[in-house]
Amino acid sequence: MTFEQPERPGGPLQVSVVRGRGKRGGLDAAGWTAVERAATRMLQLDRDLAEFERLARKAGDAFATAVGRGFGRLLRSPILFEDVVKILATTNTTWGGTVAMVRNLVGMTTGDAFPTPGEVAAIGARRLASEGRWGYRAAYLAGFAEAIAAGDLDLDRWEAWGGTTADLEAEVRRVPGLGPYASAHVLMLLGRFDRIGIDTAFRSFVRQKYFPRARKPVTDARMLAVYEKWGEWRALAYWADLWLWHTDRT
Repeated sequence: MTFEQPERPGGPLQVSVVRGRGKRGGLDAAGWTAVERAATRMLQLDRDLAEFERLARKAGDAFATAVGRGFGRLLRSPILFEDVVKILATTNTTWGGTVAMVRNLVGMTTGDAFPTPGEVAAIGARRLASEGRWGYRAAYLAGFAEAIAAGDLDLDRWEAWGGTTADLEAEVRRVPGLGPYASAHVLMLLGRFDRIGIDTAFRSFVRQKYFPRARKPVTDARMLAVYEKWGEWRALAYWADLWLWHTDRT
């Protein structure tokens, strides 16, 4: 399956099935409903970003440009379990390390589709560490998958959360391995942009753009204050800022 916007950013989304036979490329009505559901989740088509877009246009400069180019809807996986696993794979490693861990995980199960919590739990922490090369994260990954497979952790509760971001963050951080950085990214994919996940990329970017002449180390608190005015949209504002910074340099 491929997703394209042949007209323009923000224009109609075109979905094509590139494998299979039969009606409409091999999918019946139920199949196309599943595709629509997956596209809606992965591209966050049901996310209301009107307020963020208003603030971005008011802010001008890079933010208005980013919104004008269609920025705002962060890509997600078909299911939250996959999102969280991939976020866990980004902790304390390089991007190459993240890609290798995810590739190894898929190769240890189906070799094609992303594994289910039950399949990951069946692998176990020892094999995840030795064969999957997940290192210390293996125990966290195995425990996370086991909790879901056993029914002790329900990710649908996170998806449907009606309470505050602070309470949802507390729920996410109860999962071993999901600290401040990881939980902030999970929250973003759940549509909560109150928190910014601080990592080396954040520090490097903010220091270069906003504190280029600083003679002393810039504290995390001072860097976070750059986006404080965005309130509940601060993390999305940071990503817009970072995205355009790198886009204009490539």
